Amino acid sequence: MFMIDLDGSSPYTLLGVAPTATIAEIRTARDELINRLRTEARGASDPARKEELEEKQRRINAAADPLVRPARREEFDREHPELRTLTVRSAAAPFFTDPAHRTDVLYRVLFAHLTARGARLRPSSDLYRTGFTSDETPNQLLDELLDDPTAQRRP
Repeated sequence: MFMIDLDGSSPYTLLGVAPTATIAEIRTARDELINRLRTEARGASDPARKEELEEKQRRINAAADPLVRPARREEFDREHPELRTLTVRSAAAPFFTDPAHRTDVLYRVLFAHLTARGARLRPSSDLYRTGFTSDETPNQLLDELLDDPTAQRRP
């Protein structure tokens, strides 16, 4: 599964579960998060911190609510089909802060996936090539050197 939703706005991301998780797994994840936040809120002496933790609890409950109800989850998944293949783990977010790096990683993963299933793809760059025996890219300078019998060749 690919990891790209860095803002963590999907309910699956917020709860830390895959889109294929069962209702029981979603409930367990929600309960664990809520219990952890409640424990932390009880020990918080700063009222602002306590309010922040309570707000997180409300967001987690709001995220879990449509996912634990089969009809609402089906509707949510239908409205967000991208979450079936592209999901997030917030721990991966710091690794992919540069858009070019995200694109490169996605390209490499997709290329490896498709070639493993028999697709014949050309690499986007010579950096990803593993062999140059079938290189038919025209290069005028090299072609002239190879065709010129008087060109000096180093041993």
